[in-house]
Amino acid sequence: MTLRHWLVVIGSGLLMALNVLMFLGSGLLLPPLAVSLGVSLGSVMVFTSINALSGAIVMSAAGPVLIRRLGVRPLIFIAGGVSGVSLYAISYVSGLPALYVAAFTAGCLMPLSTQMGGAVLINEWFVKRRGTMLGIVMSTASIGGIVAGTVLPEVVSTGGWQVGFRVVGLTNLGVCLLTGLFLVRERPSHVNLRAYGALDDVAHGDVGRSHATAAAAFASPQFIALTIGLVVFSTLMAMQQHFPPLMKEHGLSLEAAGTLLAMLSVANIVATLLFGALNDRLGPVISMAVSGTLLVVSLGLFVASSGYVPQAVAILVYSVPAITSPIITPILYRHTFGDRHLVALLGVGIATMPVGVALGAPLWGLVKDSTGSYTLGLFVAMCLTVLSFGLIAYALITGPKRWILRSKPEQEPLASA
Repeated sequence: MTLRHWLVVIGSGLLMALNVLMFLGSGLLLPPLAVSLGVSLGSVMVFTSINALSGAIVMSAAGPVLIRRLGVRPLIFIAGGVSGVSLYAISYVSGLPALYVAAFTAGCLMPLSTQMGGAVLINEWFVKRRGTMLGIVMSTASIGGIVAGTVLPEVVSTGGWQVGFRVVGLTNLGVCLLTGLFLVRERPSHVNLRAYGALDDVAHGDVGRSHATAAAAFASPQFIALTIGLVVFSTLMAMQQHFPPLMKEHGLSLEAAGTLLAMLSVANIVATLLFGALNDRLGPVISMAVSGTLLVVSLGLFVASSGYVPQAVAILVYSVPAITSPIITPILYRHTFGDRHLVALLGVGIATMPVGVALGAPLWGLVKDSTGSYTLGLFVAMCLTVLSFGLIAYALITGPKRWILRSKPEQEPLASA
């Protein structure tokens, strides 16, 4: 493995860190924004839904075409500019309409160049150890959570939400520019290299080659079950944006909640490495079972505990489910359907994350507003975790038998388009 392989992994991780920064940072920036505008928290949290849905729509409708026509690297520059300027402009909004427009423009391209782009890059640059490499990507992405938990609370306390959005916007712009210029390259063949593991005779032995058409795969019960299962799982993950008020409900201050968010991001570094290695060794079915079990345990801890230390324990248990979707989603679709139509399938597959967040963020808020507590939502989430795993497990177990042709692969030439 060369230095360039590692630079692509690091670059993909830094891009993903921008998603984590905005995802967790919104929980700190939006409540004071609501107070400043004199509107309800629920109306401001619509920002999260619009931001996520705009990215999901673009990824599913045009993502594969844009990546094929433009490439990941140009999209990084475009998305960084559009998202960075939009987030910076939020500091000047004076009403909900302007906030919603900025939410749309900030989110429409960013997931395409970060979440989907990172998955495509890892798929291009690595034949072996994709799970481990995606784990390293998410470990690097934890930098965004550390910044959200340690820097943004101080920024909001001293400069207000306006300065907070300016910091996030400029960070988006700078990281995309530097990553696109110095770290990321489209394919190994562009720099006279090969994908790691491309010459290994058994490199594809665990997956095989798909013999299905893309249309047949999209219409299959496995695709429907897998996609719904991932949407449900990401809907539950949207609770991370409600961690500050959830922790306040259990006796913690905003500053204490911020330290736990930072701790979650640090724990995610270890969790991503372990989870990626677990997938490479035991496969995606066992990995999802472990993640689902830990999610149910952490939800129970959130219900039953109060105070800093018990909530910290819940956060540590939650760290594995928190990083599951970004790591496992491309692996799940590849395991179920093979490589042939992977980019097309990921256009919808990666979109399950923002769609789930768009659904989950207001639903968690609705539970809080209607019952005065998150407790009911936490109990419902335990049941939905079991449903999500059942759907995903069905696809993983039945999909390869239906859609993948098992045969010894030919030796691969230089990676190409």
